[in-house]
Amino acid sequence: MTATLTPQARFQEALDSLLEEVKDDRQILAAILCGSLAYDVVWDKSDIDLVFVSADDKKVQSHSLALVVDDINIHAQVVPRAEFRRELESAFHNSCTHSVYARGSLVYSRDPSIDKLFRQIKNLGERDLKTQVLNSAQLALALLYKARKWYEVKDDIAYTTTWLLGTASAIADIEICLHGELVDRDCLPRALPLNPSLFSVIYADLITQPVTRAMIEKGLVAIDEYLESKADALFSPVLKYLQEAGGEPRSMTQIEHYFRRNYGIEGLALACEWLSDIGAIEKASTDLALTPLSRVRVQELAFFYARPT
Repeated sequence: MTATLTPQARFQEALDSLLEEVKDDRQILAAILCGSLAYDVVWDKSDIDLVFVSADDKKVQSHSLALVVDDINIHAQVVPRAEFRRELESAFHNSCTHSVYARGSLVYSRDPSIDKLFRQIKNLGERDLKTQVLNSAQLALALLYKARKWYEVKDDIAYTTTWLLGTASAIADIEICLHGELVDRDCLPRALPLNPSLFSVIYADLITQPVTRAMIEKGLVAIDEYLESKADALFSPVLKYLQEAGGEPRSMTQIEHYFRRNYGIEGLALACEWLSDIGAIEKASTDLALTPLSRVRVQELAFFYARPT
């Protein structure tokens, strides 16, 4: 009697079979395995995610394919080497694109330059960490405000819970980053053992127990305390930028321009407002003309750093 293969073994056999065929294709330089088969557990409804890096040729553009091996679906993407390199170099480390590749496995390669590039994406630099943390902290604030509105203004416990869980997901991204790990779509369950006292309150309890007002209030307070206690770390690029201005107010136009150009981040007004609310920075205003031809001046929101250095 032939033993029944586990899903993991079946999927691995399908992958190995496809790679044996692909190795005869001189146009394919490397193959990167992404998704569950690379770092998690597969089940019968899973599929295989593969990225094939092809030789550079004007006739070849990036494209997606739906392949099948032994009745197992394989979602494949063919990417020319130059485009693959640009894609990785333009994505900051610990972004979604970077995370997909960094958690993947280089399962086939005959190009040393791709081997080197793949080794490099495993590294998580300090600047990349700060960028991801700032992005996640901004998102957490936006979702937290929504949760508070639906609780305090609309008195809707069920929908408040939805927004609170969304906030917890953003907080989980922060926690994963602060532990020096790569962010992915499964950060909530990964963050729970890293900070069980927090994530039990803002995540696990909310999905395993009937939600009460007391639980909602406890969750909102826990998130407030978490963000405020880590404000200097979460928003360090913003605080440093304003501190270097020497107490001179910086308008939101200036702030947005700086962070868009240097970090690829936009929409910092909410974060600056929150930092002002907790006393980390001060609010001001500067003159602004609505158009280059406008003679009327209006006031634009601005912020400055006033704490002793």
